[in-house]
Amino acid sequence: MSFSRRIEALMRGEAEGLTGTLLGALSVLYAAGVRSRLLSYKLGVLPSHSLPIKVVSVGNLTVGGTGKTPVAIFLARFFMNDGKRVALLSRGYKGGARGVAVVSDGGKILMEPGEAGDEPFLMARSLEGVPVVVCADRVKGGRFIIERFSPDVLILDDAFQHIRLRRDINILLVDSNEGFGNGRLLPRGILREPLSSIRRADFALIKGGQPQGRVWDALNEYSIPYIPFRYRPCGIFNIDSGEELPVEALRGARVISVCGIANPASFRQSLKELGAVVEAELDFPDHHAYSASDGRNIEHRAAGREMVITTEKDGVKLCGLVKSPPVFALRISIEVEERLMHSALAPLLRGVL
Repeated sequence: MSFSRRIEALMRGEAEGLTGTLLGALSVLYAAGVRSRLLSYKLGVLPSHSLPIKVVSVGNLTVGGTGKTPVAIFLARFFMNDGKRVALLSRGYKGGARGVAVVSDGGKILMEPGEAGDEPFLMARSLEGVPVVVCADRVKGGRFIIERFSPDVLILDDAFQHIRLRRDINILLVDSNEGFGNGRLLPRGILREPLSSIRRADFALIKGGQPQGRVWDALNEYSIPYIPFRYRPCGIFNIDSGEELPVEALRGARVISVCGIANPASFRQSLKELGAVVEAELDFPDHHAYSASDGRNIEHRAAGREMVITTEKDGVKLCGLVKSPPVFALRISIEVEERLMHSALAPLLRGVL
């Protein structure tokens, strides 16, 4: 087992040992810092700020992917369908932009993925008419958005921990399979903050099915309503030519899976469920910035296969890097029962929008 895989196993409670003991000690120090910060905000030592528009936050308690970007896109469309002007604010993780930077003004994309970060760029490309801005300081970024774009609703991507900016609706995302790991804080576990912080959520969206185990216990203990949701593959597209194909085109296709996401195994499983024959795989670190050398490596590993298949997030950074075979990205949407979503948001929206 590689060192990184062993650390991951320890964080998820799959292994123990001396390394686990050392990580546990670091986790105690991390927990002290997190609790001190939360208490400082609760007592008003650290100030929190409000904006004169309605703020909706999407985030999680754990490290890794729980579907924040697809859910943020879904929510933007949800509010737009209700006739609201919407803007999106992200911290621009792994992007090169500094300060306040406009990824899209709602009509034109103004930055490349390397500047904006892959997720803000993907949101900008997916949401025509929605300004997308990146800024590590959410208060500063929010004020800029109000002055520049005058939206009715501001959606904060990956902001559950950013309590410096108050929000009107706080949505917690949880992966039903990953759950809360071993229930411990970083680096001994996968929690960013204590489970008790779940009480800040107005409701939870559960990716992949019904909550179970520690997730169910926490939701029940703090009386947090929840709605299950799933990813629904809805097509594939050539990242260079834009050619669109139905997901049925994957059935029986000999492919190589390429991705740089938190849970590559989940992506490969989706491909297999769609009937793809995954003959090879290349996994990169989450938010990986692909280089020309990576492109040549992918071409070499993909020789003889019908296509390279990747995620939408990776696809925005792989454009032009792989000449053969063609690179297709799997397009996904959020599948959630509209009735449940409306019933969860309606009581909040009556007092919010």
